Amino acid sequence: MRGGPGSVTVRHFRFAGKGAPARFLILEIPPGSAEGAHTHYADDRNSLGAYDEFYYVISGCGLATLGDATFAVSTGDYWHAPLDLARGLANADRQAPLKVHLTVVLRGAAHG
Repeated sequence: MRGGPGSVTVRHFRFAGKGAPARFLILEIPPGSAEGAHTHYADDRNSLGAYDEFYYVISGCGLATLGDATFAVSTGDYWHAPLDLARGLANADRQAPLKVHLTVVLRGAAHG
């Protein structure tokens, strides 16, 4: 996902479109895997969508990147990744998956 190592399982909750402009997802990141670093821009210059992202760790532990900072996260932690700031998430556990609830909110026009 987003160029990170390994694979990430993503479960989408679409609510028949009634949740727009928000989207709700569950990410399951196995040991050794990561959501690759990426940036959602307000002007959508890279066609990833102009999304703010809100992360909540359901279970496991990981390393979150937000801008130039990297910090440890575990069950119950949450953070906001605003537009125009790089973000990424990697599983830091050698045995257990990292499970995260992700809410994305569209702040501008989406492509694709």
